[in-house]
Amino acid sequence: MTPASTILRPLEEADLAQVRQWRNHPEVRRFMYTQHEIVEAEHRAWFHRSQQEPDRHLLLAETEGRPFGFVNIQLEDVEAQRAIWGFYLAPQAPRGSGQALGRAALAHAFGELGLYKLCGEALAGNVRSLKFHERLGFIREAHLRDHHFDGHIYHDVIGFGLLRSEWQALQGA
Repeated sequence: MTPASTILRPLEEADLAQVRQWRNHPEVRRFMYTQHEIVEAEHRAWFHRSQQEPDRHLLLAETEGRPFGFVNIQLEDVEAQRAIWGFYLAPQAPRGSGQALGRAALAHAFGELGLYKLCGEALAGNVRSLKFHERLGFIREAHLRDHHFDGHIYHDVIGFGLLRSEWQALQGA
């Protein structure tokens, strides 16, 4: 899968069942801040609330018309043009889908949205997400000890940041 063949489009109500199925998959859910199985009513309520937030961008990643991932970009500071992102892939997404999603999301964040900085977080035990952020050029900026309680245990959280200038330099490399 090549990044050029990956598009991001706004999430639509018709996509909710599929995205909820991905989100509820045990391999996706175990690395989320909220780990319970999300029911349809809760998912729809979240979607409708999000639609009322102009600084929130819910995006579906597709290649050749087939959806394979979800991206959430939330502007945290409009004046500073700083946002935080979250994402996940369909459990059956083919190899290379993560990099395609990441590159498309960064192009959207720094290009279309004009962000100055994109931030991300990952549970310290989510090694795949930690490596994923670093492969995309993110810098580890924080190690928050026992920062998230999942109802059973505390987890460290790793904070990442990527500046537009760093992303642009990577595009030229």
